Amino acid sequence: MFSRQGLLLTWKEIRPYFIFSIMLFFAGAVIGGTPNAPADFLEQQIKGIAAIANDAKASDNPEFTMFLLITMNNIFNTILVMALGILAGIMPVIMLVSNGMIIGYLLGDIAADGQNVWLLTLKGLLPHGIFELSAVFLGCAFGMRFGLTLIKGIFGSALGKKVPWHPFVRTATGSVPALIVIVVFLLLGAVIESTVTYWLMR
Repeated sequence: MFSRQGLLLTWKEIRPYFIFSIMLFFAGAVIGGTPNAPADFLEQQIKGIAAIANDAKASDNPEFTMFLLITMNNIFNTILVMALGILAGIMPVIMLVSNGMIIGYLLGDIAADGQNVWLLTLKGLLPHGIFELSAVFLGCAFGMRFGLTLIKGIFGSALGKKVPWHPFVRTATGSVPALIVIVVFLLLGAVIESTVTYWLMR
């Protein structure tokens, strides 16, 4: 599981899903930045995100409170969507596209106001986003592979194929070290977002 050979095999199998996760996220960002984006839905999602920031600001220690809120929210959502991927891999796709749309919608609004989108991205998204998005992409990649290997296992069993559940079992085994990476990356992202990003964006 934690051997070098095992980790390399896991990455080889999960890499196409990881790349597809990135593509889905940026496709969502493009959709969110267009005039046809579902504005009402995205506004509701943004209000939920703003509520977290407001709760942190109202506390005695905004940085620590933001760290806790961001960490709990991100870890819970990423692990949940990773597990729910077992339902045909649908939930990871929804999460990736919707999160991408939120980012695209926000950046589109900022650009419309005449602000410097590139500077905002550099200061407000990039420092913590590298770690957080990598963790989300990895979690969603496993979620999608869980769903597809489960379907293959079911049909393989029905058709009498030998060892139809091996891909699913390998995915489950590989998800253990992946979970450690996801949690570590999300913790690093939360630390940066609650300190560096918080002070840059004040």
